[in-house]
Amino acid sequence: MLPRIVLVVYGVALLLLSLVSLNRYVLVTYYRRSRGRWLDRPLALTRAELPHVVLQLPIYNERYVLARLLRSAAELDYPRELLSIQLLDDSTDDTAELARSLVGRYRAQGYDIAHIHRTEREGFKSGALENGLTKTDAEYVALFDADFVIPPDFVRAMLPYMRDPKVGIAQARWGYLNEEYSTLTRATVMGLDAQFAIEQTGRYYGGLLLGFNGTGTMLRAKCIEDAGGWQHDTITEDLDLSYRAQLAGWKIAYVPNVVCPSELPADIHGLKAQQFRWTKGTQETAKKMIAPLLRSTLSPWRKLQGALHLLSNSTYPVLLLIGIINPLVVVIAHQSHVRIAWPISAYFIFSLFGTYSYHAEAERALHKDWLKRMMYFPAFLAQSIGLSVNNAKAAAEAWLGIKSGFIRTPKYDLTKRGQRWHQLQYRSRFSATVYVELAMAVYTTVGLGYAIATQEYGATPFLILFAAGYWLVAGYSIRHALVRVTWRSPASRTHVEEIAESMTPEPMGARAMSAMSER
Repeated sequence: MLPRIVLVVYGVALLLLSLVSLNRYVLVTYYRRSRGRWLDRPLALTRAELPHVVLQLPIYNERYVLARLLRSAAELDYPRELLSIQLLDDSTDDTAELARSLVGRYRAQGYDIAHIHRTEREGFKSGALENGLTKTDAEYVALFDADFVIPPDFVRAMLPYMRDPKVGIAQARWGYLNEEYSTLTRATVMGLDAQFAIEQTGRYYGGLLLGFNGTGTMLRAKCIEDAGGWQHDTITEDLDLSYRAQLAGWKIAYVPNVVCPSELPADIHGLKAQQFRWTKGTQETAKKMIAPLLRSTLSPWRKLQGALHLLSNSTYPVLLLIGIINPLVVVIAHQSHVRIAWPISAYFIFSLFGTYSYHAEAERALHKDWLKRMMYFPAFLAQSIGLSVNNAKAAAEAWLGIKSGFIRTPKYDLTKRGQRWHQLQYRSRFSATVYVELAMAVYTTVGLGYAIATQEYGATPFLILFAAGYWLVAGYSIRHALVRVTWRSPASRTHVEEIAESMTPEPMGARAMSAMSER
């Protein structure tokens, strides 16, 4: 009886996981129909048409990237009299002092820039954005996180998409300053490339619901108001507002030909913190918005695709469950003399091809060396599986209603290989999930050995991939935790003044910006 229950649960889990993979064929199809429209740009606004824009820059303890962020903001190609800059600072360390100094210098140069410092973090990022909106009457809001470099033409390039009065949000594509830093960053890029090249494009041109990504974004203030404003009950305020706005009748424009360079986490614990926040927040939003979505007047197809979008991160508990059951299935198959391993592997490979084509299409769309980049596809798959422990916990907490704070991802101003982050001040906390990852790595490896010993070779592709994933993430976690860290004490006033002194309006990162714009 127990073996039968295990196999039924396993079958249901595989089916649920494969639905997400197979739906990627749909997104790839929509993308292929629209890829010729990538280069289309509406006519630029005339000088008389340019509106007042407020640039909101929410930060929290960002001493290493603050100067870079503000310099790129100051280099925006937009009339100064029509641009206000809000540095929304919730910092609790010397970043606040540095911010005051830098903002003062830019204000002395004639920039309309304000340093808005909160001593409490109510609502975290969404609370800071909400607070900033009470201090401006600008019609449009440009939004960037601290780990981004703002393209000089961003505002001028995004505003034409807002000519349509129904468009409330326009989202640009992300680029990456440090994608070649390590295998970890290369694998991370592969996941993000697919999201921005295929998923966002496919959803936009397919007329489906989509989300904006919280940064590299232009928003209409009226849209934020109509959707109910920034709300604090999820930690992915961007996805939450996206769905509330679309259900209120607003549209989101996706602009893949405007690229905003960003910094990827170089530390596995920083990546875990980021993934945990994204996974938990999306499932908090799913829990909040699924019922309003299904009650809406949208077509059944758009409701289905919206539900799949919102629930996609709930596949992580399913993925972890499959990892647990995999070795058990091998034992059951061998002892009952039922040859089910090969059919399961065949179905797995078939559904996996949807994921492969999804990512291959993305790399081909964005990079000339896409075949070389696809060599990292196994590392991406392994990383996704290894992160299933961390992300399954996040999804479970969301559905159980367990609240947590906004855990920031440390940024270190990494733009090239060889730079060191180990001795810098900010570090993400060591997560206890590494013990579960280690246990899963050993358990899956034992299962692989059993499959080989009993000649259940059909199960080996599954087991190799899962074992590699758990070993990869557990290994990175232990390695990065054991790196000797010489903690720097908080910067003195002299250190702060030295950074401020180095701030001049000269262009920064021109080569990096040029490289990004060519992609």
